[in-house]
Amino acid sequence: MIDAFIAALVADGGQGVRVADIAAARAQIAGLLGRDATLCFWDGDPLVQLLDPASLGRVTAPAQAGAGITGADYGVAATGTLVLTYGTGRSRATGLLPDVHIAVLAADRILPTLEEAVARVYAGDVPRAMTLVTGASATSDIEKIRVVGAHGPRQVAAVIVG
Repeated sequence: MIDAFIAALVADGGQGVRVADIAAARAQIAGLLGRDATLCFWDGDPLVQLLDPASLGRVTAPAQAGAGITGADYGVAATGTLVLTYGTGRSRATGLLPDVHIAVLAADRILPTLEEAVARVYAGDVPRAMTLVTGASATSDIEKIRVVGAHGPRQVAAVIVG
C-alpha cells in the first residue's frame, strides 16, 4: 500500500519516500531543504518535533518560508493524497504558503481509500478544518494554460517513517 501511495503521489508531480526511522527522515528532509533553508513547521505534531526541525534551517513565518514541514493524519494510497487536520500548533499556513510542503507521516497512517481516511478523521473529535492535498497547487486559465503554485505550494513531498 505504501508503494501505491508513493506511485500515486509521484504520478501527480510530488515526491515520496519511505525511510526506516526518524533519523533517516531528518536526513531526507535536510536533503530536500538544501543549505540556507528558510522554514516553518508544526510544533503540535509529535513526529515533526522528533525531527528537531528548528535545527534544519532558519525558522521564519510561513509567508516568508521557503518550506513548510507538517505532519499528516493519513495518506491515501489510491490517489497519493495527504489528509491534514488543524488545531493548536498545526497551522494551515505551514503547508499552504511556502513554495515547498514536506509532510511527515508514519507508515501505518497510509490507508487504501479516501473514504476510509475521512471516516477515521471524523470517528474522533471533529477537527476545525481538514485539507486534502493531492500534489502541488495548480490551476488553469480559460485557455487551459496550467500554472503551478498559484494558490499553494509548487512542490509537495511526503516522507513516510517506518
